[in-house]
Amino acid sequence: MKLCFVIQRYGVDFVGGAEKYVESMATGLAADGHDISVITSCATSYEDWANVYPPGTTVDHGVTVHRVAVRAPRDNDRFIPLHLRAIQVHDTPLWPWAQDRWTQMMGPDLADVGPLVAAEAARCDATVLVGYHYSQTMRLTEIAAAHGATVVIPTAHPEGAFHVGRVGEMFQHADHVVCLAPEEADLVDDTYHCGDRISVVPCPVEPIESPSASAVEQARRAAGIADPRYGVVVGRVDPAKGSDDVVRFTRQLRRSTDPRFELVVIGPGGDGFAGIDGIISTGFVDESTKLELMAGAGVLIQPSYMESFSLALIEGWMLGRPALVQRRCHVLAGHVERSGGGASYDDYLSFEAALTAIRSRPDLATQLGDSGRAYALHDFAWSRISELFLRAMTVASTSGGRRLASGASV
Repeated sequence: MKLCFVIQRYGVDFVGGAEKYVESMATGLAADGHDISVITSCATSYEDWANVYPPGTTVDHGVTVHRVAVRAPRDNDRFIPLHLRAIQVHDTPLWPWAQDRWTQMMGPDLADVGPLVAAEAARCDATVLVGYHYSQTMRLTEIAAAHGATVVIPTAHPEGAFHVGRVGEMFQHADHVVCLAPEEADLVDDTYHCGDRISVVPCPVEPIESPSASAVEQARRAAGIADPRYGVVVGRVDPAKGSDDVVRFTRQLRRSTDPRFELVVIGPGGDGFAGIDGIISTGFVDESTKLELMAGAGVLIQPSYMESFSLALIEGWMLGRPALVQRRCHVLAGHVERSGGGASYDDYLSFEAALTAIRSRPDLATQLGDSGRAYALHDFAWSRISELFLRAMTVASTSGGRRLASGASV
């Protein structure tokens, strides 16, 4: 099958969920003999989209990668006020011209990319555009749809940006929509009423070999962790990711019931937690160190309010760790309910009760970890995911395509 992915950033060095999904699918499908190409930016940072890579075409692990220059780094002094206005739900939405400006400034604003998208769309069985709120998806889905079958993978959250009018038009252009979890599919359908065009295809996750006990102990000591049953959070430190909540809850837990508990935060942005008792912020670490610290934890905590998948949660289950997740994120709560691999919380008292149960009952922690591992190994295996994905691509490519060219209303 011939498929072209369109994604804001591409490569093995990017840890974002959408980027990881595309990298996993593209390299896996190419290894299976499919003709896979990617259109992406020359940027590495989503904060300003400044060009870093040279523009041009390369081949990476069997995938043809077209990197296109960004017109200019984003001016956040101008963008942020417009963005804050756009994401607030008002009776009167942004004027169309302001929505157009918002989609452009959201970035990455790729220079002269239209002909390349049109050519790849005409050549391929389907063009797959990823990340609903980035410029390449909101602005290029219409171009791709005029030349071939289109699939949008929104990686959507229940947030203000999801209700901007241009987002709805993007879904109208798409022949098919792929969501990473049933809860995301419900959100998309409830908002834009396209359930007959939605498939659920999670991100594939390779089985993880558990690190040796000596490697785990060495990583724990190197990080300065005293509690051998510490909790671990993996991901970007951001209030929307629940970082502030889980740090506050940890401090309260240590004061009231469990003074030994330590929380290890792995990921960029944790400098603000320096000096807080019980919080160990490692910053960004290499993959082996990350897995060693995850494997040694007594519980993996996923506190984010906005997830469409959560690779860290699945990796924790691959390592047999019980999970504690933010219940207000329907995707995370859904994973826990389907797997039986953890517990959920939505305030301090439920956090304390669930964490205390996991820490005081080793038999329960083992049971939860084993259930999570069985779920991860089955539901996110490449053989299963690739079959589901190719089935969705076939539906898109044979369902008529050319929604705009055929006169479909938009």
